Amino acid sequence: MWVFEVNDINVVIGESFARIFRQNMFNCGMLAIELPKEDINILFSLGGEVEIAVDVANGKLIAKGNQEVVFDFTLNSFDRELVMAGGWLAYADKMY
Repeated sequence: MWVFEVNDINVVIGESFARIFRQNMFNCGMLAIELPKEDINILFSLGGEVEIAVDVANGKLIAKGNQEVVFDFTLNSFDRELVMAGGWLAYADKMY
């Protein structure tokens, strides 16, 4: 996960992820967002430079390129709390 952190990457989007990779992302306060292939194809079709914003609390991914599109994604409540806290260590400091 450190390779993402040192390069300021905090969201990875894919069709699916291995369970341990996905959980490690959440534990580090980063997002692994699973979208259907069709939605990923839409992201690539936006062309040029695309800005992506994520509303973790509401499970929305907003992409702006030559148009704006919004995708829904789901997280269980614990993983959402981990990400919103900034990862497992920050969550543990807050809760315990």
